[in-house]
Amino acid sequence: MERVIFTDLDGTLLDFQDYSYSTVHPVLPKLEALGIPVVFCSSKTRVEQEFYRQALNNQNPFITENGSAIFIPNGYFSFIIDQSANSEYPVDQQENYSVIRLGETYSYVRSKIQTAREQVSIDLWGYGDLSLKEIKEITGLDSGFAQRASSRDYSETLLKGNKIGQPFKDFKALLAESGLSCVSGGKFHTVMGAKSDKGKAVKLLTALYQREFGTVETIGLGDSANDIPLLAVVDRGYLVQKPGGKWSETTEPNITKIDKVGPEGWIDVAKSIISV
Repeated sequence: MERVIFTDLDGTLLDFQDYSYSTVHPVLPKLEALGIPVVFCSSKTRVEQEFYRQALNNQNPFITENGSAIFIPNGYFSFIIDQSANSEYPVDQQENYSVIRLGETYSYVRSKIQTAREQVSIDLWGYGDLSLKEIKEITGLDSGFAQRASSRDYSETLLKGNKIGQPFKDFKALLAESGLSCVSGGKFHTVMGAKSDKGKAVKLLTALYQREFGTVETIGLGDSANDIPLLAVVDRGYLVQKPGGKWSETTEPNITKIDKVGPEGWIDVAKSIISV
């Protein structure tokens, strides 16, 4: 039976504070050597994830912007990824990828954010509203990371503004009327298409792995509320702690809570998989 790991990045595979992958780096080649692909499933953009894929020599498919799209390297599966492989979501060719798109376009998301904040009279700013200097100051990212985070395809992250109280609730209600959702990713809220969903994306990609290999066991790791849909659809879901030693709230009965923070918890799960 083949095994596939779906993992969040920020606060899970990567350190919550400095986005370092040094803790998990030594174990990733061991998983690949066992034929266990590690699939990134994150709020991060395509170009952000490509940076980490290159750094970690990861050549597997990946899921971007909170389940807005699945990027599958051409030739990864023995069959062609086209509309016949999936009847609900469009499939596009982008550079060296087949892309299954679950979410809305960035231009659509931006336009609906602008309309909603004008109607509610709320001050909220995303990547598209801020200078590179402001983005660096808010996120703590250097220029390269900030530029990659700003290169968005399907969602907008709200980096600045008041995200509490009734005005923000009204803002989210207006977005919902336009087919958008607004979810917390730990540090920031992200606005995306209502069909963008880590769980749906994982199920779609799992079906392709099953088509390729037959029986597949799926393992999922995350740390935040936006990871719960991912953890709920895999065979084994693991929730690592946030800094401070607490877990995100969940009512899902089949999610195992790991008693370590972020990458340290990730390592414990990976070692248990390797030892099986």
